[in-house]
Amino acid sequence: MWYIFVSSDLLRLTAALFLEEHHYMPRSTFLVLALSCALSYAAYGQQPGSNQPPAPPAASTSNTQSSTPAPPSPATSSVPMDQAVITLKNVCQPKAGATTPPAGCVSSLTREQFEKMTKALQQPDKPPMPPDVMRNFASQYSKLLVFADTARELGLENDPRFRQILQFATNQILTDALNQHIIQEASHVSDQQIEDDYKQNPKKYVEATLLRIIVPRTAASGDKPKPSDAEEQAYADKIRERWVAGEDPVKLEKEAMEHAGLTTAPPDVNVGARRPGTLPEAHEPVFDLKPGEVSPVFSDPGSLYVYKLVSIRPVPLSDVKATISSTLQRQMITDKIQQIQSSATIVLNEAYFGPETAPTPRQTTIIPKGAGAKPDSGSAPPNPNAAPAPAPNPGAPPK
Repeated sequence: MWYIFVSSDLLRLTAALFLEEHHYMPRSTFLVLALSCALSYAAYGQQPGSNQPPAPPAASTSNTQSSTPAPPSPATSSVPMDQAVITLKNVCQPKAGATTPPAGCVSSLTREQFEKMTKALQQPDKPPMPPDVMRNFASQYSKLLVFADTARELGLENDPRFRQILQFATNQILTDALNQHIIQEASHVSDQQIEDDYKQNPKKYVEATLLRIIVPRTAASGDKPKPSDAEEQAYADKIRERWVAGEDPVKLEKEAMEHAGLTTAPPDVNVGARRPGTLPEAHEPVFDLKPGEVSPVFSDPGSLYVYKLVSIRPVPLSDVKATISSTLQRQMITDKIQQIQSSATIVLNEAYFGPETAPTPRQTTIIPKGAGAKPDSGSAPPNPNAAPAPAPNPGAPPK
């Protein structure tokens, strides 16, 4: 009864995760929910480089079976599509007094039926299962069928609890199917759409060479109180004025570090080439500067910042084509999800559930795989009082 225990436990886990935070169930989770004990195939569906431990091996009846590797599978091209590839003997026997087996009982699967099932469960971006994985999957699925057929003989498919779980699982799987459908529709971004976005948003696709002076905030030490925000702002303004007047930014950076009581090496004032989305959001106005201009002072809880734009150039369309495509895909998906969510108004009975006591969790947006990672926001001075910089937007070039 080990497999039934695993199936029930995994199903409850999936339900708990769904109730904790509504999200679109990935295809690998759908596989676990649908097949429960197909452990090898579930592991096969994981992303490369995962640190998760491998799935435990299937139970065996002898040490010889567990230690002997399975023989290589024969080529499937010679097997007719209507020939059985899985046969379960001594199952689907008619009940006493009946002439036919229970409805829905399965005693064999043809190659066509098996391949249709595995294709439906396969993640679209995954290669076909290797022969050894396919064999292990078929073995595990066969055992699942044996237990399912026994459950039908007992009439468990009519159990009210089973009906409720099946309804929940059906809705979860339908949600996953909708997820895949929306992503598939959004994946077809035309070259014309990419070119139009490039022309309509010229400020988004530029690359600026920047210099930056970081003025760390001064921490209280000994009898020296911490300066007020106004005093720190005034000091940063003076640093800016001296930079505008032509003083060396490297010397000004060193002076700012010493003023804050820091003895570590000052950060490099040369930020290099940056594109919109690679700096903290509050610093994005630097891309509106003209060559040679110095920005106003930007402030956050850890430091104050002053930039100088050295040069700026438009990025060729060929260099940002992939980024634009990913951005458009994300936007199309987000718009579709918001359209679906706004089509219904959810009202919870507070007399039953109680009043809302916490802010509504941020809605999860489906993002196609490989849509782009968040870039580094740049180096910061070694200040123990510094707060993390705001997360930058996607679409950064490599440093």
